[in-house]
Amino acid sequence: MANTTVVNQTEWDGTRGSLHFSLASDGTALSDLLLLDISTLAPAPAAIKFRTVQLKMQGNFTLDFEIDATTDTNFLTAEVQTVDETKSFFWDFRDFPGNAWHVTTTNKAAAGFTGDLLVTSTGLASGDDFDLVITFTTD
Repeated sequence: MANTTVVNQTEWDGTRGSLHFSLASDGTALSDLLLLDISTLAPAPAAIKFRTVQLKMQGNFTLDFEIDATTDTNFLTAEVQTVDETKSFFWDFRDFPGNAWHVTTTNKAAAGFTGDLLVTSTGLASGDDFDLVITFTTD
């Protein structure tokens, strides 16, 4: 069997965008699963800035969100530790300089930098699930 992607939708108007991704797990671990390929956005930005992240998780697992490069840059880590509860997270980066969280200039110059968003899981079990909504803009 394989994990079930319930929703995988990206909206993009050339300047601002959103990603909605929802997964129901069969216990298969996620390893650098591509959530957002910025080269497929038209027009494609060189990089994006994250404005908000909404995440709902149920299970006992950790998600590491990373920006793709030869050595990935950790963007965000979220963890739940109770199987019978749903935990909701909301991160608002709009008060950051530039109104969003962005990859540093050093990281953009790193070998293999693509700017794509990846996710890796630890401890994902059958019956675990998560629902993710991210808003972003060009960098």
